[in-house]
Amino acid sequence: MIKLSFSKREKYILIATFAIIISALAYNFILEHTFKKWSSLNNEIVIKKTAIRNGLRLLETRNTIISEYSDYAVDPAGVSKILRYIEKKALSSEIKTANIRPRPVVQEELYKKYVIELQIEGEFSDINKFVSMLFKPPIFISLEKFDLRASETKSTRLKGTLILYTLAI
Repeated sequence: MIKLSFSKREKYILIATFAIIISALAYNFILEHTFKKWSSLNNEIVIKKTAIRNGLRLLETRNTIISEYSDYAVDPAGVSKILRYIEKKALSSEIKTANIRPRPVVQEELYKKYVIELQIEGEFSDINKFVSMLFKPPIFISLEKFDLRASETKSTRLKGTLILYTLAI
C-alpha cells in the first residue's frame, strides 16, 4: 500500500479543495433546487392571494352585480319553453328560422311580457300557416311586427322578420 505523506501546507490545501468541491456539489444539487422550489411556492401563494382578494371583492359587490344584471337578463325557463314551441311550429310548417333573439322580459304589475325577434324564410303559404299556428293554444303568441320581402336567391321564397310577444303570469 502506498503511504502518502503530506506536509502541513499540502494538507490544508487538500482540505480546502475538498471543502470547495463538496460545497459546490451541495449548492448545485441541493440548495439551488430548494431555492427554486421555494420561489415557485411563493409565486403560487401570491397568485392564490390575488385570486382570493378578487373573489372577495366580487362577493362584496355580488348584490349590486345581480341587481344590475337582472335588468338585462332573460327568464331562461319561460323563454326556452316559448322558443321550443316556435321552433317546433317552424319545423312542422317547413319554415327556416334564423337569428332568434329573445329580448329582456318586461315585468308589469300582473304579468310578464316575453318579446322574441326572429328571421324566417319560406314559401308564402308556409309562412301563412306558421303565423296562424302561433296564434293558437297552448301558448298564445301575438305579433308585434311582421316584415316580408322577396329573397334574393329564389323568387318564390320570402324572407321576413317577426317580432312576437306573449304574456305570462
